[in-house]
Amino acid sequence: MKTKDVIYMIYNENEQSVTSMGIEFIDFINCLTIEPNNILLLASGYTGEDFHYGLRLEFVRRENLNDLYRENVYSYGDFCWVDFDEIITLDDLTPHEKAELLYLGHYKQPLNSPFFEKLNNKFAYLAHDDGWFNKIFYKDKNQYIDVLGRLVSDRLKSYRKNVSPLSQDMGEQLTLFAKDGILINFYRIIKSRNSIEIPFNIIGRIMDFDDVYNNMERHKAKANSEYWLVYKKEEWAIKSYK
Repeated sequence: MKTKDVIYMIYNENEQSVTSMGIEFIDFINCLTIEPNNILLLASGYTGEDFHYGLRLEFVRRENLNDLYRENVYSYGDFCWVDFDEIITLDDLTPHEKAELLYLGHYKQPLNSPFFEKLNNKFAYLAHDDGWFNKIFYKDKNQYIDVLGRLVSDRLKSYRKNVSPLSQDMGEQLTLFAKDGILINFYRIIKSRNSIEIPFNIIGRIMDFDDVYNNMERHKAKANSEYWLVYKKEEWAIKSYK
């Protein structure tokens, strides 16, 4: 079993953050409805065309983002970035704002807010061993619901090509479950001619992902209920089996 066969995620409403295992950078990018304008790399092994000497950091212009998307970012170890609108704003950052950005990239948590008014960033993406531990801050909760909805349908492409994303309503329901930590099991999919069913469990907010992965069956057994995401007749539903 690979981490791509499961998704574990915790949604923190107060922070507007999602901490996850099993979601990679390219998954996230492919599921976005709005592509980043530019990306400021806070921690990475990437060497591209642009380096900001005032920040001592690499950045990637929109026209070069596909080069970054093709990278094996897992190999970097730490891979942290924020998006930003205008390149000229990098010159306007104060020493304190620069310090906050460096803190964010180093400690994978914000000193104050992960969102910077001058950059107008919509995301702060903080990963170690990308796909193993990812924490993403979303300025707009609906962006997370969109990503989640497309993520599930994208994982099913090997089973069925044209699977609709989760509806807004289904995405919101799954987000509510994710507040308490959900484990979605793509390796236990039940498929028939008319439907696809994906089981998931609410296992709690466990920040030790080694524990989650190595003791998955134990955590699932401790969960009170098993739920299923059911895709039938071009529509999604959530069912519960006690």
